[in-house]
Amino acid sequence: MRATKRKFIAVASATLVAVSGTISLNSASAAITPSFCPRFTGTLTVLSTVILEKPDGLVEQEIADKFMKACPKTKIKFIGVPANDLVTKLTAMAIAGNVPDMYASDAVNTVKMAALNIPLELRAALGQDYIDGFAKENVGEMTIGGKIYSAPWFSIPTAILYRTDLFAKAGVKPPKSFEEFITVCKALTKDTDGDGKIDQYGWAMVGTDNGSGQGRFNTLARNMGAVDVGKDSSGKWVTQIDSPGWKAALKLYKDAVDVGCVPPGQFQTGYPEASVQIGKGQAAMMITGPHTIGVALTANPAAKGKLAGAPIPAAAGVSATTSLNQSGYAIARKSKHRAAAIAYLKFVLNKENQLRINDVTYRIPSRLDAQADPQVNSEMSLGFVKAGEGKVFSNPQIPWYNSIAILASPAYQAAIKGDKTIDQIAKEQAEKARKIIADNG
Repeated sequence: MRATKRKFIAVASATLVAVSGTISLNSASAAITPSFCPRFTGTLTVLSTVILEKPDGLVEQEIADKFMKACPKTKIKFIGVPANDLVTKLTAMAIAGNVPDMYASDAVNTVKMAALNIPLELRAALGQDYIDGFAKENVGEMTIGGKIYSAPWFSIPTAILYRTDLFAKAGVKPPKSFEEFITVCKALTKDTDGDGKIDQYGWAMVGTDNGSGQGRFNTLARNMGAVDVGKDSSGKWVTQIDSPGWKAALKLYKDAVDVGCVPPGQFQTGYPEASVQIGKGQAAMMITGPHTIGVALTANPAAKGKLAGAPIPAAAGVSATTSLNQSGYAIARKSKHRAAAIAYLKFVLNKENQLRINDVTYRIPSRLDAQADPQVNSEMSLGFVKAGEGKVFSNPQIPWYNSIAILASPAYQAAIKGDKTIDQIAKEQAEKARKIIADNG
């Protein structure tokens, strides 16, 4: 059974979690400042994407509140930004010269910010012994030219999240091929109350024109044998956007909508909306990461125990792959409060707090000590843990990668609309990709 005990340890209960280990305070020593607290008196600014999400943001605020109770001289002030706006927001702040002390960072913006010389190199700041406590795959994505510019917090490997109860009722199992995907999608699309209207759909498709939709599509395309940008045998940057695999991914989106197994309004269905559809049983499966479990259960606590993960299918001759889709925190190189930022970063990443956010949101911790805890490898998140242990695809470490990635969403939206053929759409987007490569590569 997954641990259900809340791991928040209040200062009032005379126990505080330190950066490493636990410090017990009795009434005689309650006024003593824990050793992990910085000397800094003032406000540490933290740009976060998680803080805007539920229940995720509630846990992040809880962790910050716990730190501030232990270290009352240091205040944590969050600046919230939607995950899909992170690169744009950070770039604007970097140009304006007002980057916060700490900021959320993923594999894409780590490269971009490093190119702008914004983040602090963390190997020297944290020490090699501390760096060795991260899972190698996680810290590898945040490493550029041997330098570590972001500390991984958690990963959300992409797989199929599905409703086990709805699959059982329909008598189907998670698809093992893309042909099966459509068949299963249709079998799960039902009029459950007999009123003549479909009220349960097979696939909660994220069809919005943003990073949430683009990332999911590109993961499917890679499992069909096509990367949006990569290097050929000679080391040159090339695109496979007009390849059979990328076209097959476009066709999958179009076919699913055409057969009616996707809820209506897919262009307005983003990550939050699709997650609620899964939670409420309005859809039976979704391409996503384990963090969706937390959102789904917030929408419908009765779905507890009725969710599971399964690998995304791969086309014949293609090795199945996933993406870590991890997030972490970087420290601004020009921050005047580096020591305080390091202290807070280590507090967020201690085992207790890593397990706390996993307990509520199912995000997979980046630290080896937390990953080894039985809580992380149990119940509903197990399929995602196994997905992350397989072949992992990391986006190319190039500052202009996002310019290529964003070509996906107008392509799958156009394919669904059907105003152009898939061949036409792929050709147009490939031409744009090749121009971007020529201008930058």
